Amino acid sequence: MVRAFRAGKQLMSLLRVFLIASAVFSGGWTNHAVLAQESTPSPDVLADIGDDGVLTNCIDPAFPPMEYFENQGSTEPIGFDIDLTNELASRLGVEAEFVPLEFTGLLPGLQSGRCDIVASGIYVTAERLETFGAQPYYDSSIVLMTTAENEEITSPEDLSGKTIAVQSGTNYLKMMEALDAQLKSEGKEGITIQTYPKQTDADQQLVVGRADATITQDTEVAFRESAQPGQFTVAYTYPEAQTFAIYYNKDATALGDALERTLEEMRADGTLAEIADRWNLPEAGAEFTREFDVEATPSASPAS
Repeated sequence: MVRAFRAGKQLMSLLRVFLIASAVFSGGWTNHAVLAQESTPSPDVLADIGDDGVLTNCIDPAFPPMEYFENQGSTEPIGFDIDLTNELASRLGVEAEFVPLEFTGLLPGLQSGRCDIVASGIYVTAERLETFGAQPYYDSSIVLMTTAENEEITSPEDLSGKTIAVQSGTNYLKMMEALDAQLKSEGKEGITIQTYPKQTDADQQLVVGRADATITQDTEVAFRESAQPGQFTVAYTYPEAQTFAIYYNKDATALGDALERTLEEMRADGTLAEIADRWNLPEAGAEFTREFDVEATPSASPAS
């Protein structure tokens, strides 16, 4: 578990007070995070997240650069969603903690009260909106990723007769199952679909030659291009962008309102784009889709 000890949190709070005081007396350091620490948490928000003033986020830390462990021995996750959550918590005047779970346990964890939010690279879908509230924060595109030397796959139809590695529990799996059925109905050879608990496991199958492709997001490809240049390539980009959202329980209305207000502030003042740039992601994604037509949001839209 990646949950901070209370003593550590008290120490961090004292450190923030010292840093803020130093900044004030020196006349410098006026970045957003420092100013946000002067915020007083709303009683209504505290009623939604608990009087301890801790905003807990359930994450699947196997999806770089959104959230991941830097190396095998790491105990603290890093990534876009981690920085996003820390900034949100700072502006709300509360602390942030992270609860690592398998992807399939994220939304059930939210529903059962293990966390207050899920900000872990999950797209908006109509099915999820039936159960949870959702605040958008970043637009992304879905891609088929192959090794750089693979020139046989340039479209979804080229997966006929091929093997694809997919993270289990995702809407990507629904997409590939639907494509497999479509290909077979057209008299073509189907797809061999391998499922893995983590996206990083699916990626590894390309490296060892067990799969021809995987389906993921352009956000991860951006990370791979930086971390493993020349090893992977985008074989196909799906035309319609999808939107990552922070999920919360529908009865947490004060929290939902606070997330909407704070994320709009972060978009407007450039903080969200700064976080995207920090993780080698397109800043344009920070101009996220703000409204959704629930009826038009497909339940099988790609999601990680």
